Amino acid sequence: MQKNKFLGKLSKALIVLTLLVFPFCGQSPAEPAKIEIIDFVIELEDLSDRSIQVKDIQQFKEKYPRFFALWFSEIMDYKKFQGFSDSFLTSNFSRLIQVNRPVFRALNAHYSKYPNWNESLNQQWGNLQRDFPGTSTPKVFAYFSQFSNYNTFYDSTNDQVILGYSKEMFMNDTFPLYAMLEVPEFFNRYNDPKQIPTMLIWNYLSSKYKPLHNPENMLGQAVLDGKIWALLIHISDQKNPHLNLGYTEEEWAFMERDQGQMWKLFLQNDLLYSKNFNDYVRFFVYGNKTFASGVPPECPPMIGCFIGLKIIQKYMDETDCTWAELFSETDANKILRLSGYNPAR
Repeated sequence: MQKNKFLGKLSKALIVLTLLVFPFCGQSPAEPAKIEIIDFVIELEDLSDRSIQVKDIQQFKEKYPRFFALWFSEIMDYKKFQGFSDSFLTSNFSRLIQVNRPVFRALNAHYSKYPNWNESLNQQWGNLQRDFPGTSTPKVFAYFSQFSNYNTFYDSTNDQVILGYSKEMFMNDTFPLYAMLEVPEFFNRYNDPKQIPTMLIWNYLSSKYKPLHNPENMLGQAVLDGKIWALLIHISDQKNPHLNLGYTEEEWAFMERDQGQMWKLFLQNDLLYSKNFNDYVRFFVYGNKTFASGVPPECPPMIGCFIGLKIIQKYMDETDCTWAELFSETDANKILRLSGYNPAR
């Protein structure tokens, strides 16, 4: 998935960032996980110099049953050919792979510059398993989505955790095909290969915990997203957590500085306990900015998630709870009350 005018205050902002964003430092890194990462794009490239046969697709089905079913049917949308002959489907797929040979070569050249992102993923997942004992080790697939904006996916069918990332969606903001294909500009916030670990774990945590929390109002949504952001920061190397989440230093400093103004806006407009998603969705959606009445035009996106992060950081500081205890507490109003968070004072 993506990436001012406060340069004169940058030094002060960095001090604030250090004090407020790193409240969970001090814990030694855990033993890194040992995640199997399968580069399915390389296997496609190996077939791109010839016509793919029906048997090739069958072999993929046997080799990667769950992943291939999801990728082929949902991401590449071949479910639309249901009822067509195997030969027609295979011929169509073969042409698609051959046409994308130049993209496969570009991917190889690009990722050769970022050989260590998988080490970061293993370390972060190891840290996650330290804080949530019993968390299984996933299998990760690198896939090709033909620029369909499938950045990452998560699947836990049959209790096997599968994570995937679309290689061509992490090519940095200078990749010329993004503009040609009109990929939304905000994806530039999340297209650095170094962000792949965060994007994968973000998707995993969101998919795992949203059904359990089932947020019913804006506060519930902010608290859930705040938990996820806080945990992502905690398990990361914490050198540049704002970059992992898709923000510049200046944007993060803006949100730190103006959180009181935003909190007042939520209260004054009776948004905090609104159960109408359309009332507050604009504060949680991906984009370049947060667009809403009363919001400064330079406000970064997903300000609601940031407010949730600050609530959670205060709550953990006040209650000294564990991460498992934090995620088992689903009463957002209780969390707000015990946190004492009120930046509008």
